[in-house]
Amino acid sequence: MGATWSVTSLADILDPVADSIERGNDRLTDIARQESGTVLGTILNFAIDANGKRVRPALVFLATELFGKVDDGAVDLAAATECLHSATLVHDDIVDGADSRRGREAVHVNWSEGAAVLTGDYLFAAAAGLVGGLDMPRIMTLFAETIMQISRSEFDEPTYGPDGELMMGDYVAKIEGKTDSLFRLCCEAAAVLADGDEERQRAMRAYGLNLGVAFQIADDILDVTGDADVIGKPVGGDLQRGLLTSPTIHFLQTAGSDKTAVARFYGDGAPAGEGLHEALNELDQSGAVASARADAERFGQKARDSLAGFADDPYLRALEGLTHYVISRAS
Repeated sequence: MGATWSVTSLADILDPVADSIERGNDRLTDIARQESGTVLGTILNFAIDANGKRVRPALVFLATELFGKVDDGAVDLAAATECLHSATLVHDDIVDGADSRRGREAVHVNWSEGAAVLTGDYLFAAAAGLVGGLDMPRIMTLFAETIMQISRSEFDEPTYGPDGELMMGDYVAKIEGKTDSLFRLCCEAAAVLADGDEERQRAMRAYGLNLGVAFQIADDILDVTGDADVIGKPVGGDLQRGLLTSPTIHFLQTAGSDKTAVARFYGDGAPAGEGLHEALNELDQSGAVASARADAERFGQKARDSLAGFADDPYLRALEGLTHYVISRAS
């Protein structure tokens, strides 16, 4: 577990389950094909986007492979998690007022808010249909709990104030309810599907939980330091919306930060885009990004630690490599 990981390509890391991921993509294509020739079918193809990273389906396949059980059920579970993920993105873009996703116009911009809501609903239903076909009540319950967690988390935002520890705690709690819950679902549901014992189900749940937190912190770092052409969205979007993230929380705990351009984006009277370049420079030149990266590394290590009870094989090494990838990725 402590070996140095040198592979940085996601394709290389996921190569052990590449064929399974392709089977999952075919299942997703089948879902859109059911509505072929309709506006809904066109939007579904657009929303599902076969060129996505497919990290969540890959987690399903890697986790089930740890137990030696990748079958049609795993393919359906992987497709269901990606349908759920795609649905949340379509709805999130409406809630957040985001105009683009992965370098393309968001669904609600390309069509309409109504069409986007209905497409997201269809994808939720498609996920439910796939999970229902597994005939495993525990997995159905996990999906229901995840959707409730994601919805609930949209009502919670860390509040800017003098208590940095409280801000960070609220921030991690929101991640655990949103981004993290899908990672946790993929890993835990896969362990349930593969008939893993309760101890190993808990281990996979812990892996997914910590990987998800590390992933989101890394994503929030990219919002400060990334290249808009690479990450597929404008840099500084979180700042402009006044969202507290790991880099900004660390920055706001430094002496004199209340007089900075960064601080002006929080609380009453936050500027509408004014001073963004200055604020991003302040963050980049401070130690806040390094502190946030240390946060991501800490959660990544927790994820790797949770795998200690599994035998060493290509799938275990891929899961370990994935923790390094999500932290060091450029997009």
